[in-house]
Amino acid sequence: MDVILFILCLVVFTLGLAIFSNRARSRKDIPFELKPNCLLTRWPLLFVTGPRSIFYFSSYWNLYTSFLAEHGYEVFTLHLPWNNSQERKKRFEYFLTQQEQHQRRFHLFLDVPTLEELENCIRHKKPHSIISLTELMDADTKSSNFKLSSLPVPSMPVELPLSKKAPLFLKLSYQLHKILTKRSQLPSLSTLGASEDNALTNSLLLLERAQTLAEMDLREGAPL
Repeated sequence: MDVILFILCLVVFTLGLAIFSNRARSRKDIPFELKPNCLLTRWPLLFVTGPRSIFYFSSYWNLYTSFLAEHGYEVFTLHLPWNNSQERKKRFEYFLTQQEQHQRRFHLFLDVPTLEELENCIRHKKPHSIISLTELMDADTKSSNFKLSSLPVPSMPVELPLSKKAPLFLKLSYQLHKILTKRSQLPSLSTLGASEDNALTNSLLLLERAQTLAEMDLREGAPL
């Protein structure tokens, strides 16, 4: 009986931690001032969700998408299936097919494990709908330029400074997320914009990248 009670308590605690950590991130409000005179991209910015689990599924990119949207950029998030690589690839390929049919184009933003899943699709399919690719990665991660250089679209990694300053419950939840997804090389919480002390700094780096993409759109005229 004691064992059953312990297991029930553990389940309740685990589910509570998962729900609380996701809600805490999605409701976090980090004030910021708008940077004036930002050159806007012609095409939307598309953020792709990386591997998810019950411990990390809500507001995958945290502050980033709203920060860029507040600066006038058209920003969307593509929600891929949570953790099954094959299903994630299929959904992405289907999405590309739909965009090609409607002649839509976008600047793609994704993390390292997601690029590893989708790079073969991007390389072989050579999608006309992808204008550029931006890989968000931890500053201490080995560069994947050898992969990016072989892709058929302009690509660049953005290395985001690390921070270990995150609430204990969030760190614990993210460690459980890594265990559940069976992926040890996931980006850090700070790279995903979940660390409050450098979320704004990282957002500004992405804003710089967005302005570079806008200049690229302007130079090339982004013809259909």
